Amino acid sequence: MYQKFLNLIKTKKFLAVLAISVILSLAIFGNGLGGDFVFDDVAVVKNRGDLKDSSYFLNLFISPYHQNMPKTGLYRPLTMASYALNHYLGGSAFGFRLVNILIHAFNSFLAFWLVSYFLKSRVMAYASFFLFLTHPIHTEAVTSIVGRAELLAFFWSLVTIYFYAKDFKLLAAISFLLALWSKETALMILPVLFYLDFCFLNQPDSSYPHTRFDLVQNDLVQKLSTVGGTVRRLMFLGVPLGFYAIFRYMALGKYFAGDATTTIVENQLKFVGFFERIFTALKVLAMYAERLIWPVHLSADYSYQRISVVGNIFKSWEALLGLFLLAGLIYLAFRFRKANNNPEPRPIGFGADPLPVTSYQALGLGAALFLFPYLMISNLIIPVGTIMGERLMYFSSLGFVIILAWLLERLLKSPRFDLFKDPRSNLFIFCGLLAAITIFYGVRTVVRNLDWKDSRTLFNATVKESPASLITRTALAGVHIRADEWKEAKEELEIARDIYEDNSHLQNLLGIVADHEGQPELAETRFNKSLELNPDAINANINLAELYLKYGQLEAAALNFKKVIEFFPVAEYLIRYAYAEIALNQPDEALRVLQKYAGGNLQHPDFSAVVGTAYFVKGDYRQALVYLKNSRELGNKVAEV
Repeated sequence: MYQKFLNLIKTKKFLAVLAISVILSLAIFGNGLGGDFVFDDVAVVKNRGDLKDSSYFLNLFISPYHQNMPKTGLYRPLTMASYALNHYLGGSAFGFRLVNILIHAFNSFLAFWLVSYFLKSRVMAYASFFLFLTHPIHTEAVTSIVGRAELLAFFWSLVTIYFYAKDFKLLAAISFLLALWSKETALMILPVLFYLDFCFLNQPDSSYPHTRFDLVQNDLVQKLSTVGGTVRRLMFLGVPLGFYAIFRYMALGKYFAGDATTTIVENQLKFVGFFERIFTALKVLAMYAERLIWPVHLSADYSYQRISVVGNIFKSWEALLGLFLLAGLIYLAFRFRKANNNPEPRPIGFGADPLPVTSYQALGLGAALFLFPYLMISNLIIPVGTIMGERLMYFSSLGFVIILAWLLERLLKSPRFDLFKDPRSNLFIFCGLLAAITIFYGVRTVVRNLDWKDSRTLFNATVKESPASLITRTALAGVHIRADEWKEAKEELEIARDIYEDNSHLQNLLGIVADHEGQPELAETRFNKSLELNPDAINANINLAELYLKYGQLEAAALNFKKVIEFFPVAEYLIRYAYAEIALNQPDEALRVLQKYAGGNLQHPDFSAVVGTAYFVKGDYRQALVYLKNSRELGNKVAEV
């Protein structure tokens, strides 16, 4: 009865934390709910026809993350499936952002559980919970819709840890697969689980030899035995890993290995020498640390020229600081890895409660939870798709807040800060400091959310932090073009040209400006240059097709529209391509393409109209009449019967 009562109290405590997590997350991130699709949200989420078509849902699990672009090496079907469900439920940015906030709330709750379970400290659990939930560096992961990959990978990774610790192998395996399906970086859960099993869930035999030689020899044997046991306990995760590999190969084919497909603009570290890459990556680590400690200067863009390459580590204090931080994290993770030296024997392996911990072991846990996820995105091991991104710190930030919570707890227990010679004085100081940091984080997050309201607010804020960034300048130029602010757009493009001219997106925007100014030859040159720099530049293909159509070059227009629909088969461009082919007296080609991509779905009034027009040109007036009448009944008032 007493144990049931304790379990009830414990359950209510966790439910209360979950409720607080949801309420606080909505309070802190809620002012971002009214925002729009911004930055990568537009291409990855908003404009994806495959995410809006419910008949395509299962195909998402054998499709690359970027539509029809397996060469990017990205495969995140669970994240895409969640986007699809959002589209089915209305597709507004509000819905997408609300889901992100709720996932973050659950993640913060899981962070509380993890610290509470492994460190057995309520003080550290609550401190880590509040610091993680409110930290401003999470704004990009939570408020930006594409940050959902980070959120889901974190969620399922911690769920995997939970089921592993409780000895639910099947559920742990399923959760691990779902984490991998959320984002590739969830692979880091394997070293994290190894660390947790080895350091918290496992203890070697407590019998000790008496001679120094036997002590050394037996200690080595025990360590090897412990490592071997941990590896054996983790081997069942090879099943979901193999399952993931099969599906990944089905989606990516020869790009299965996932070599980062990027340009010098997104990540120049892929194009520099080995030591330059390492030194600059260490500099980036110092920049991450700065933003974790003092999250004021936040930016959505750290691309080309935002971060200068380090050729000599001794000429960069940031790179040296990064080296010191990396060495410190490794030291903490392995210096304070073991729980205690309790001589009493106990069962080993997962499924049991974690070993009693020392205060300093919290440093080891924090360092490990920062280090292993960080190494996946650090560019230290291999170059990745981007040089730096605040959303990439989502998992590692948990390690940071655990270390920060440990520092606060040490303050609570330290007699040096017992200013009033009262046992409660340290508690007041601790609560005051935690409240001050949490309020600072929360207010900064609320303010940062406003930057992510729409493209204009985001890139105006970003250009202040990253004035020499090419991506930011071109993105801001795009904002001005869409608002018909051509003078401002040209100013941004001139700055971008001074930064780096051989960029596909920049050339495409220059082509749009040339077309607007009545210079079709220059516009054509710019669009072709954009495609030369990036053959997959879909917007340049669209703009080139529209340019040719505008000046009556139907064959060239049809050729470019065909390239567009092979990559991006949405209704607008299918119809434009079909009409171009009909105008070229190729109605059969128009019908073939519509049949291939639209299938038998002619409940779209414009599809029905173009099919009717094609049959009319073929001379099949009976069929033409059927489809044209159907088009008008569906609401197309342009189609003539």
